Amino acid sequence: MTRYEQLAQQLREQIRTGVWQEGDKLPSLRDTVRRSGLSLMTVLSAYQLLESQGWIRSRPQSGYFVAPARVTPRYSSSPPPLLPSETVDINAFIFSVLQAGNDPGCVALGSAFPDASLFPQHQLSRSLIKVARQMPSQGSGVTLPPGCADLRRSIAQRYAARGMEVSPDEIVITSGALEALNLGLQSLTRPGDWVVVESPAFYGALQAIERHQLKAVAVATDPQQGMDLDALAQALRQYPIKACWLMSHAQNPLGGSMPAASKQRLLALLAEHGVGLVEDDVYGELYAGLAPPLPVKAWDREGRVLHCGSFSKTWPPASGLAGWRRGSRPGSFSACS
Repeated sequence: MTRYEQLAQQLREQIRTGVWQEGDKLPSLRDTVRRSGLSLMTVLSAYQLLESQGWIRSRPQSGYFVAPARVTPRYSSSPPPLLPSETVDINAFIFSVLQAGNDPGCVALGSAFPDASLFPQHQLSRSLIKVARQMPSQGSGVTLPPGCADLRRSIAQRYAARGMEVSPDEIVITSGALEALNLGLQSLTRPGDWVVVESPAFYGALQAIERHQLKAVAVATDPQQGMDLDALAQALRQYPIKACWLMSHAQNPLGGSMPAASKQRLLALLAEHGVGLVEDDVYGELYAGLAPPLPVKAWDREGRVLHCGSFSKTWPPASGLAGWRRGSRPGSFSACS
């Protein structure tokens, strides 16, 4: 933990215990520097961290003050642990919602793509031009599956940097992560099979289930803990589940991530019942910290997890890449991009 994080933690604990109460003015930056012996930049970073977390507020020409008490949002009612449905009919409704995003007066909060204005477009354009000039003539043609060898090798190296052994020969590039997810689901199921999804779930998962004529069991999902694993165990005992589709990191729409221990228990439950996992990790590149959390695939030793990822959420629109990776068992895949 850095020095500014230690100072922020100390002040945060003082606010929790009532040393500093709502509306109180905190010691000035210079007073804190003099008292703590830390640099002005370190103290300023600590105060800015607390402000970004909602603990304190700055007032121009006045200093920093304790913010109103933080309120932890809670659900007004708990969703049912299990919600089975033999028929999924949602495609028409989703289409109407997405169409509404074309209205200039509508803010498309359902879109999970970054705004192009957030990127250094000039620098990116120069880089693309440079790469295009260096690209061999055969590199500009149509690339058939499994995709560009250099790209697959680069993706394998990214896996290796995270301690995951993935051969370039196991990687297949697709035209988008949703295609990879659909391929994974299709490889594990047949029409009429039961599939576990999260509740609430990414709408694309529900569309895929409807398209493949599958039955769904929705399992309650928590923003902090992820899927209710006790409810999942009940579903695995009660229904002939063939596949599970979930987002273990930055779940859409809740935004939460499963703890590492829960990911391992999830994999153990699926292995116990012989169920494959389609791991939707399209937001795997979105994280705050020095290293991203590992996907469930990191603990997979049986080729049970079909890990699907994408660069499209951290890359300018229309420049995304996605793919899926074959697992060690015949007919199993896992995805990357």
